[in-house]
Amino acid sequence: MKAIGVVVAALALLYNANALNNGLAKLPPMGWATWCTDDYCGLFDFCNEKEVRSIADALASNGMRELGYKYILLDDCWAAKQRDANDNIQADAGRFPSGIPALADYVHQRGLKLGLYTCAGELTCKYKRIGSGGHFAADAETFASWNVDYVKMDWCHHPSTPAEQVYGEFASALNKTGKEIFFSICEWGEQNVWQWGHSVGNSYRVHPDHLPFWFGSQGVASIIEYFANANITSHSGPGGWADPDFLMTGLFPLSWTDSRTEYTFWALWSAPMLVATDVRHMSKEKKEILLNPEAIAINQDRLGRAGYRVEKGDKGEQVWVKPLSDGNWAVALYNSANFHSVRATLLASHLNAPAGAKMEIRDIWAQKDVGTVESEYSRKLSAHESILLKVSVITS
Repeated sequence: MKAIGVVVAALALLYNANALNNGLAKLPPMGWATWCTDDYCGLFDFCNEKEVRSIADALASNGMRELGYKYILLDDCWAAKQRDANDNIQADAGRFPSGIPALADYVHQRGLKLGLYTCAGELTCKYKRIGSGGHFAADAETFASWNVDYVKMDWCHHPSTPAEQVYGEFASALNKTGKEIFFSICEWGEQNVWQWGHSVGNSYRVHPDHLPFWFGSQGVASIIEYFANANITSHSGPGGWADPDFLMTGLFPLSWTDSRTEYTFWALWSAPMLVATDVRHMSKEKKEILLNPEAIAINQDRLGRAGYRVEKGDKGEQVWVKPLSDGNWAVALYNSANFHSVRATLLASHLNAPAGAKMEIRDIWAQKDVGTVESEYSRKLSAHESILLKVSVITS
């Protein structure tokens, strides 16, 4: 197992050498986004100063900040629909009467960081607010002057120039400001962004918008298959993280089983963990998902390797694994079937261990030790269910 750890570490170092060099994103970002809280995923184009301040207060008081949820992202809802008299980007004054610098101060005073959305085109995606097209240098300077910590750039109304060049130009503009700003690419995976995104961005969307559904091309199940089939996880690591989009935890019509499986895979993939639903008044079930320190530790493991699928059965059973910095493994057993239960089995060979090896297993969601097993470990899973395990291999 030590030899495997050395190989994994070497691959991580090789990946880091090609990542965007702005000193950020050594671990996946965690936080909250406006998209589906006092809105239904952009349907009503809503966010405002009062909402954002209340979220900052919640993160600072409900334990989420201490667990790592530190970014607050204003998505496509904050900008005005016209530039100011000097052709500068500006906030919607009706929604943000105190201005973005004052909001940044409020967020920073609570030990948090502020992020803003923009677009590669002149207009944004949803309701055609101001984008950054044609104003990359000026807008980067404005964001830096506002003391913004994170910028997400969407791909609507984009120029005909290749995406890698467009995003590279904006990354350069951000770096030239002299302020460390996390750069999130939202290119939707159209131009194989996982092959180049880590060299120009700190995270990069690899899929169209994630919607709060299990089914459909933008639902949880589809994204899981997309990550497996496109081999995306081999391109993700410290400095530049593959991004499946926001977490929709607890948002109807997702069930709590669906939401827990969503979180299981985001954790296993070392994906950005930005929760797009309300964190001010959380149910017991929501807290059990979002505030589980062991699941978060899997996501935030310093090795930064993303999990990958090692077994897919014909009845829906799947096994995914992720190497960890301490030489152990995170494992997800998952049932992709919609209507029936299956039994999924972890084999020692899935973890590159010899036949007969013993495994010490801890159930992350239950937060309890399962015990020591020999060669394999099996669990019966209901439809859409997953379990997240931490496994230590004993070879002697």
